Amino acid sequence: MMIDVNSGDVLAMASYPTYDLTTIYKDAELYNAAKEDPLNPFLNRVTHGLFAPGSTFKPMVATAALEEGIITPKTKIQDTGVYRYYSSPQPACWLWRQSRATHGYVNVSKAIEVSCNVFFYEVGRLTGIRTIDDYAAKFGLGQPTGIELPEKVGVVAGPDYTTSLGQTWYEGNVMSAAIGQENNQFTPLQMANYTATLANGGTHYAAHLLKSIKSNDYAETIEAYQPKVLDELDIDPENLAAIHKGMIDLTTTGSLRGYFRGLDFTVAAKTGSVQVAGQNTSNATFICFAPADDPQVALAIVAQKGGSGSGLAGLAADILDYYFNAQNSFTTATEENTLLR
Repeated sequence: MMIDVNSGDVLAMASYPTYDLTTIYKDAELYNAAKEDPLNPFLNRVTHGLFAPGSTFKPMVATAALEEGIITPKTKIQDTGVYRYYSSPQPACWLWRQSRATHGYVNVSKAIEVSCNVFFYEVGRLTGIRTIDDYAAKFGLGQPTGIELPEKVGVVAGPDYTTSLGQTWYEGNVMSAAIGQENNQFTPLQMANYTATLANGGTHYAAHLLKSIKSNDYAETIEAYQPKVLDELDIDPENLAAIHKGMIDLTTTGSLRGYFRGLDFTVAAKTGSVQVAGQNTSNATFICFAPADDPQVALAIVAQKGGSGSGLAGLAADILDYYFNAQNSFTTATEENTLLR
């Protein structure tokens, strides 16, 4: 899912598995096979698939903590491997689980780059679930995007939703929520729109498909879409720079540098890996915006049972490279309203 950072224009939307529009409604056998397919190719996962964002949620949590003065860009928190503030639960950072190592003392930029769970357990606890939820809504998570299609709204984890399920919200649940798990469930469209808002400094635009309405002969523009601002976060430039730095470092000097080094522009990104109950392999999530120094587009990718979000970095790099470079070889046909090479 790709969206224009400065207007909310939907630039690309793809859901897989899919089907062939030229044959599916002409062949009853093909239609019935697709209808009965357990992978549900008729589901548009971009607008109707609900997924936990995993660690792609962390830049939003960082924004809330920074803007509310809970931390500053210079605040350092020690990664102790296992978070022991509560007697139970005592969750561990992914690095501790993997190799019994820690990230040491990290600030918010480094915590975003290396995706330090312990940092965000502590920041989430200090910030509080109500504040996290308020900021999530301002970024459009768990909210209608405004797109001219039916869509799922999703859920932001918190006491209200947990209570609505007849369950009990415990204070320690904020830790799981702060790293993008718990009951957080968003569409890829919402994730892309949130990323766009983060990229442009806090202007949350409505997502939309309609560009303009033309007369029958294409000679006159009857109506041109004007971007609609749904919310405005006046993010402090120093705080925004700290968040962007962590996302940029991930692709320039961090673990994803190999995927993006061949591009002629810089990308800011965040990965996620989401454990799903009853599923052996994690879902993979990935968000990014580019160019990092002059954001134009935001991208969100979700792969069910995709494992680590880092596995989506190569795909994201290819999409961005095509958008900023190969698109120059296309021209728009004025009458057919299609693209010609």
